[in-house]
Amino acid sequence: MTEAVKLRARDYHRRPIRLINACLRGAQSLGMARFPIDADALMDQARRETGLEDFGDERFVEPLRLLVTSTNEEAQLNPIGRYLARANIQRLLRGRLHAQALWQTHPDILQRQMPDPVVVVGMARSGTTRLHRLLAADDRFLHLKSWESVYPVPEEDSFAARERGDTDPRITALDQALKAVLYMSPQIAAVHPLGTMEVEEEIGLLQHAFSTQLFEVINDLPSFAEWLMTHDQKFAYEYMVDLLKLISWFRGDPEDKPWVLKSPQHLQDLDALLHVFPNAKLVCPHRDPVKVIGSTCSMAWTSLVRDNDNIDPHTVGRNWLDKAERMLHKNLADRAQLCAPQNQYDVLYADITADWHSAMQGVYQFLDLPFSHQAEQGMREWLDLNNQHKHGAHKYSLASFGLTREDVAERLRFYSEKFAIPPETSNPHLTARP
Repeated sequence: MTEAVKLRARDYHRRPIRLINACLRGAQSLGMARFPIDADALMDQARRETGLEDFGDERFVEPLRLLVTSTNEEAQLNPIGRYLARANIQRLLRGRLHAQALWQTHPDILQRQMPDPVVVVGMARSGTTRLHRLLAADDRFLHLKSWESVYPVPEEDSFAARERGDTDPRITALDQALKAVLYMSPQIAAVHPLGTMEVEEEIGLLQHAFSTQLFEVINDLPSFAEWLMTHDQKFAYEYMVDLLKLISWFRGDPEDKPWVLKSPQHLQDLDALLHVFPNAKLVCPHRDPVKVIGSTCSMAWTSLVRDNDNIDPHTVGRNWLDKAERMLHKNLADRAQLCAPQNQYDVLYADITADWHSAMQGVYQFLDLPFSHQAEQGMREWLDLNNQHKHGAHKYSLASFGLTREDVAERLRFYSEKFAIPPETSNPHLTARP
C-alpha cells in the first residue's frame, strides 16, 4: 500500500488567495462582506435584475432551498467560497428567468424533435470523458461545448452579437471564469481538461434545475447529496431536455441529428434519463474500481479544497466510496428493469486504452452505424491533440483518503465481477504526494 501523506486544504491555496480570505474574514467580523445566501432573497434579486418574473417549473424550489440550507449549515466555506456559491446560484436563477421568457416568446422551441441520443453512462474517472469526446468527433452527432453547458441560455447581447457576426459574450465570460478557476485551482487541469470550446457534458444543464451532483463536487453538502440520491430527478432531466432544445434552436441545428451525451450523474439517475429518452443507446465504460475510487476521491478533493479550508480527506474517501457503491447498485437495477438489452453496450476502459480503434469499431457496430472515415479521422486528430497527460499526470493515493485497495476491491467486487473488469496492477502516476 502506498504510504499515506496527510493532505491539508490550505496547502492548495495560493498565497494571494489566503490573504484575500483573511481580509474578508476581518471585514466579516465588522459586519461587512457577509455574502448572505437566502433562497427567497436571491430569487427576488434575480427578478429585479432581469425585470422578469417567471422561473418556470417550480419544482426547482425544493432542491434550491435544500441546497441553500446545506450550504449555510454544512459546507463550512471560506469567504471566497461563500461568495462564489452565492454568485453561482444567482447565475442559475437569471438563466431560468431568461429561458422561460424565450420559451414563452418562441413556443416552437419546445416543439423541436429530439432523436434518440447516444449516452455515455459510467463512473467518473472510468474513461467517460475520453469516450464522449471521441464520439463527439463524429459530425453525425450534436454535442455541447463547455460555454454552452455553463451558459445555455442566450440573452439579448448574444442575439445582437450573432447579428453582427461577433463572438458570443458567453464565450468571453467563460474564458474569463476559467482563467480564475485555473489560477485558484491549477491542479484541476490534470484531473479534467478545461477549455471554453472543449466538448463538455450536460451536467451544467442539470444544474439549472438545482438538482445535480455538481454542487456536491464543489462543496461538502451531505444532506443535499442524500436528497439527490433518494429522490426522483425526472423533473431535472425534463428541464435538461428543454435546455438542449433551446441550445439547438439558437444554433439552428437540424432536428433529425441526435445528440451524444455524457455525465457520471446518469449512473445515479438512469431512471430519470430513460424517462426523457426511453430508447437512448447507452455506451457503458468500465474500469478497475480500485483506480476509479482513488481518482474520484482525488478529483473531489481537488475541487472541494478551493472553497473550504478544513475539509477532511478521510471524510472525502468514505463519502465517495459509499456513494459509488450505492450508485452502482441502483444503476444495475435500473439497467435490468428499465433498459432493453439491445440498447446497452459495455466496453472496458482497458480495451479503449489498449486499442481505441478496435474498441470504437465495437461501439459503432452496437450503434448500427458505419465507422466513417470522417469519424475515424476526427478521433485521430482529437487524440493527437489530447494525449492523456497533456496537462500533467493526475497523481493520487487511496491511503491519503483513508482507504485501502483491499477494502475498495471487496466493497465493489459485485461490480468488477459482473463485467469481468481486469485489475490495473500498475500505474506509474500513482503517488502519495499531494
